[in-house]
Amino acid sequence: MTKITILLCLYSTVMLSQNITGTLYDAEAPISGAKIMNITSKSITSTDGSGNFKIYAQINDTLIFSSLFHHTKQLAVTESLLKDTQVFELIKIVNELDEVEVQGAVTAKEMDEEELTKTVQQQFKNDIEKHGYKYKKPNTGPLDFIAIGASIIKLFKRKTPKEPETVETTITSDDFDTLFKSDKFFNDKFLVLNLNITKDYKHLFFGYCETKNISSSLLHKDNKIYLIDKFLDYSEEFREILNESQKQ
Repeated sequence: MTKITILLCLYSTVMLSQNITGTLYDAEAPISGAKIMNITSKSITSTDGSGNFKIYAQINDTLIFSSLFHHTKQLAVTESLLKDTQVFELIKIVNELDEVEVQGAVTAKEMDEEELTKTVQQQFKNDIEKHGYKYKKPNTGPLDFIAIGASIIKLFKRKTPKEPETVETTITSDDFDTLFKSDKFFNDKFLVLNLNITKDYKHLFFGYCETKNISSSLLHKDNKIYLIDKFLDYSEEFREILNESQKQ
């Protein structure tokens, strides 16, 4: 092989293997903190506060763009993507509300006097049974201590319902495992693309999160956003500990 051939091969390799520089947007603004992963080379990066990023890539590599509140985008690397700065767009995830069909105009219901009278009479009867003392004539003679005593005894016999005690529990490693097997959002894809944690370290990460005593109330669907914050914080701590242990 001549020197010229070697130089051409090296030049070709450099041209087809370099960094993709780009900016990630949605319809409103640049997306910060989004993940860009080259699943061919297993490299990963994230956008800065202005949506800018740089990632190593070759022609025919596959890139995946993901963000917590955007639809994931996948594309193959072409020669044109390796030239200049590129602009990529993600679509925001928007909650779609079911349409409500209104069946005609709303009209006021006419009052049924007979039915209303019966209702009032029944309510009056029920109130007499429960609070009969309100409807007795005032006692002008000596005090009826027997009646008073009976009333006091009734008061003591009334049972005041106790408020149910709320027992605060924390999420265990098994709870996390069940969540990531059943939930559409929290899954292996979320672990890899958003938390930078591979499947090999999944259960070790769950064990680490268990030590943080995360309230089980965050498992409720309305608290999903707070659980995401916890995962982002603890995954960063977990990766730092993992990197330190691998250096030893």
